[in-house]
Amino acid sequence: MATNTPAPPPRPGTKGEPPARVETRGNLAKPEPAGSVALNFRVPAEFKKDFKIAAATHGVTQSDLLRQAFLVWRQRHG
Repeated sequence: MATNTPAPPPRPGTKGEPPARVETRGNLAKPEPAGSVALNFRVPAEFKKDFKIAAATHGVTQSDLLRQAFLVWRQRHG
């Protein structure tokens, strides 16, 4: 036998009132990040090992090596 259960009582809001419409205009424009951001992708384990060794051998960070390699690639391919 099905019984109708009453709806739970409304909970008091904890977030407050939303901002007025005029306060939200233009809030999506964000400046370019000044610092570094993460670049995350998968590569084969052997490539990672070789890349890390190449960076260490030449005394540069992996980030710098990636940037230099990309610059060379972009010069060749536009």
